[in-house]
Amino acid sequence: MRRAIKKGTVLIAAAVLLTGCGEEMAPLTESEEAIVIQYSAGTLAKHNSYQQEGMTALYPEEEEEQEEEQEPEEKKEEKKTESEEKNKKEETDSKDKKEDNKEKDTAQTEEAGQLTLSEALAVSGVEVSYKDYSVSSSYKQGEYFSLDAAAGNTFLIMNVNITNTGSQAVDCDLLTKQPIFTLKLNQGAGVKNEVTILSNDLSTYVGKLEPGQTDTAVLLFEVPEKTAESISSIQLSVQMNQKTNQIKLK
Repeated sequence: MRRAIKKGTVLIAAAVLLTGCGEEMAPLTESEEAIVIQYSAGTLAKHNSYQQEGMTALYPEEEEEQEEEQEPEEKKEEKKTESEEKNKKEETDSKDKKEDNKEKDTAQTEEAGQLTLSEALAVSGVEVSYKDYSVSSSYKQGEYFSLDAAAGNTFLIMNVNITNTGSQAVDCDLLTKQPIFTLKLNQGAGVKNEVTILSNDLSTYVGKLEPGQTDTAVLLFEVPEKTAESISSIQLSVQMNQKTNQIKLK
């Protein structure tokens, strides 16, 4: 459309130069011709309702066409931003979901891996159960046995009951099973049990239990005094037959 206006302007200027009252017109200089052409263009613009800024103005149709050309780009940017935000949200949701599932799986795995002492030691007809614990710098049994903890350490003494739950006498031999117990206090490093010659040491216990009979046994763990001063959590595990199980204490 713009080209048509320019061409029309040139044609009008040419008509002005070439028409008259039958008399030959005097030749014009280049500057005079330019003035005539510019005047003609101005006159055309006055009678053109769509012309606003001379020969370079755009028609409303052209403005709409340009806006239509620009709109898709703006929409593309908006869609791109929305898509990026959506993808980011989906990634965050997916990550949170994975973390939640991981925590659930870990909790389920830990719970599934926990056994009672009876289940872990697997002595038929015998129930082995945790009773309680005490803390002492030394452990004595009668007049013939005494064990002192090293300087800066103390003993955590875990008390255990061994009960024959059947109707017949049962031989309980844990010595041949060679269980190795590990204690963790306050989520700290693990400490293995002291292996002693005590007759009631659970890790080396050998005895015959009559129906309904209960014997007491102990597990000794030497731990730092500072750790034993404030115990917030206790974890016990047992390794036997090249397999380690977490123990339910309650």
